[in-house]
Amino acid sequence: MGFWHTGYIEFHEPTGLGDSSGFVFQPVRYACEHCTKDFVNLEDLRRHRFEEHPRRHPVLLLRGRPVGALPLQLMTPLAAEDVEVQDATSCRLNGDALVLEALGVRLAAMRREYVELDLFSHNGVITRYVLDFRVADEAQLVGVETAFWRMAQNKTLNLEAVSRFNKECRVLTGADLYHDGICHYLYGVMAKERAPDSGLPFKQYTERYQRASDALAGFDRRLARSIRALVAFHFNHFHEAELLASEGALHHTAGAFATLLEGLPWHLTEAYSPETSGAVEDLLTDQETLQVLDDASRGLLYLKAHAPELLAQAKRMSTGYDRLKRLLLAGEALAACDDETSNVEARKLARELVGQADAGAWAEALLKRMKP
Repeated sequence: MGFWHTGYIEFHEPTGLGDSSGFVFQPVRYACEHCTKDFVNLEDLRRHRFEEHPRRHPVLLLRGRPVGALPLQLMTPLAAEDVEVQDATSCRLNGDALVLEALGVRLAAMRREYVELDLFSHNGVITRYVLDFRVADEAQLVGVETAFWRMAQNKTLNLEAVSRFNKECRVLTGADLYHDGICHYLYGVMAKERAPDSGLPFKQYTERYQRASDALAGFDRRLARSIRALVAFHFNHFHEAELLASEGALHHTAGAFATLLEGLPWHLTEAYSPETSGAVEDLLTDQETLQVLDDASRGLLYLKAHAPELLAQAKRMSTGYDRLKRLLLAGEALAACDDETSNVEARKLARELVGQADAGAWAEALLKRMKP
């Protein structure tokens, strides 16, 4: 059991110019600027460029993770070694030229700055990144975490507990965003579990989860990463969850689910992390996610032995993000069974997911695996 006891669970065709008698029309050809080939239409040219002359874009990685196109807020300071650049030959920082070797040191010194970084490749491709440094005071971040752990010691999540946490953090104004992100998650858990004193309808938990993940995205701290990993896992973004989670049940289960969605079978035959007590994720996990982690961590042999219960759990859930996880677990368990009745049920679950963007690859692969 986790500590959350909430009381519940894109050309026009040539048209000719007047009388065309005696005029031999020469169709337009679209030449590739990189080689001697030409094409009858733009789409073929575009495809040729993409396949034969791919243009690699410069990439910025912070702490091993690629930065996206949207502005990135950074609440904790960078170290020079946290900054990595790929496929770039030069850069400009707020319009000023800077040698790439000095970029890490410059970014590591920033605390309250808004930065536009342009990376240039040898073939003329430019990638722009926007970094919004809002580094919070370390002592105040620690203060928020201390208040959180004090609340966690009571192993109870309710409105009164969150109110006490808020009261302790009221004076830590330099860490407001950190505190807000944690609170959004806590309120989300209470809404998801329909806690009697939540004050929020069940359907609002997804909004709270997303607001929590957004608020905590700039904080490279274990508590923030753990909450973001749990949110990513809940929304079935398994690769992201695996990257964010520390060693333990959440990390391994997210990786296993990620391989399923790629069309590979469940590869964990034995229990790998049945004991998760003490992990940050264990203390933060809502009851349904905790049960999924517990089932998955026991391995395929356990799933196979409990296939009927897993099928019943999957059938009880008609909607929701957690339903996919239950269908995947039940499907793999039933497929591993030696009796035809279980295999028939596995094929039924797979057919339900054929064609879906998220789990279609798994469903098609399982049906192929079980083809008589």
